[in-house]
Amino acid sequence: MIHSDEKVRQMARSLLPSKNREAARAARRHIHRSARKEARQELATWMRFGDMEHDLPPFAPWERPEIRLEVRWRRGGDKVNPFIRWATARTREVRREDRLSHVRRLLPQGVIGEHALGHVEYAKAFRDPVLDAWRPLQWVRWEMNRKGHRMDRGELAQLLRALLMEPDGHRTFNRFLRERRAWASSPRNPESWSRGLPPHRPLLGAHDILPFLDTLKLDARGNNVRAREQQEPPTQWVQLFLRRFKDHRGHIPSVRAALEAEGLMEPVVTARPRQVHGR
Repeated sequence: MIHSDEKVRQMARSLLPSKNREAARAARRHIHRSARKEARQELATWMRFGDMEHDLPPFAPWERPEIRLEVRWRRGGDKVNPFIRWATARTREVRREDRLSHVRRLLPQGVIGEHALGHVEYAKAFRDPVLDAWRPLQWVRWEMNRKGHRMDRGELAQLLRALLMEPDGHRTFNRFLRERRAWASSPRNPESWSRGLPPHRPLLGAHDILPFLDTLKLDARGNNVRAREQQEPPTQWVQLFLRRFKDHRGHIPSVRAALEAEGLMEPVVTARPRQVHGR
């Protein structure tokens, strides 16, 4: 039965059900809803203040990587072990270079076959040992490039000056640091400090940009410095906010919507005006 066409189709179709279907659909709706909200805000601001011919809004540039990560998480819930064991048994006598093409010929054409092939090509029996030996070096190079993308002091100062010139930019930045500090000391956070954290260090204004950047220091172990009187803002918090500020071209409502969609800021609930009923 293992060599029949019906067995091949059954093994390929066994990858279709996933245990994360409901959660994946809910996460996809959340991503699209946040992107539509951000796009509406950017479009309203552009139609009111922007240039109709040259200054085009970005329209939620973060949506595509978020969807890509969601698809990867969704595929991670597929039950692939029986299919990988079956494909390994079918290609045990085949050369390693020809195993993937052999499985491709066995699988049915279309979405089902491509989906199954996408899982099996990363199995150990189908990977090239030379590429596996080079893969750790690729991770080291990626990590070095990632660290190289950290903003230097000059870029941070330039972005902070541009932030202070935007309406509500100063207030949003300090609110982000305050809410991150509150989450770091919250009992809901499993990594929170049991004794709590001291008050955070806000940005006081344009005259405080360079002293504020002087506080973004790391100790010998690479951890953020914390004083007893005042908590100096961790470097990753400041760089995260300024990176979103740069990606959204200084548009504070878009930055706020993106951070709220990522769960890094609490949405602002505007109070409705009270209605005075006449006698």
